[in-house]
Amino acid sequence: MSNLSSNPTVQHASLLNEPFHRFLGIEERDIAGETHYFMSSRTEHIGNPLIGTVHGGILASFGELVAAVHLAKHCRFTTLPICSTMTFDYMRPTFSGELQAIPHIIRVGRRMATLSVEILLTGKQVCIGRFIFPVAHLPNTKEVQ
Repeated sequence: MSNLSSNPTVQHASLLNEPFHRFLGIEERDIAGETHYFMSSRTEHIGNPLIGTVHGGILASFGELVAAVHLAKHCRFTTLPICSTMTFDYMRPTFSGELQAIPHIIRVGRRMATLSVEILLTGKQVCIGRFIFPVAHLPNTKEVQ
């Protein structure tokens, strides 16, 4: 269990505060009442320097982290869930720019949760992932209080 504040806003702000999360540079924004996540690609994210495309592992990590944070916020978990199964499809090369991730909760049950995350670059879908998280063991702020 995490030593996070009892304030849910503080808890969720600190969910993206690990060194790798800061390396990715994820930013959360509210767009038309929905939470979207953004990441600007950097030189360190480039997988193929000849054509300047973002490494697939960076994209998959971005998608997985977005799914975990979105689920934690939705369920008011005090820690990030750990993905047990991930399926990730790459639709086209992802060149440098600001990436937008749109998470969708497919189902949250008592034991498992399934989410999908769409990743866009300049409005075009570049990849999509499906993530399954075991959730039965995770404490939420309702249980902690």
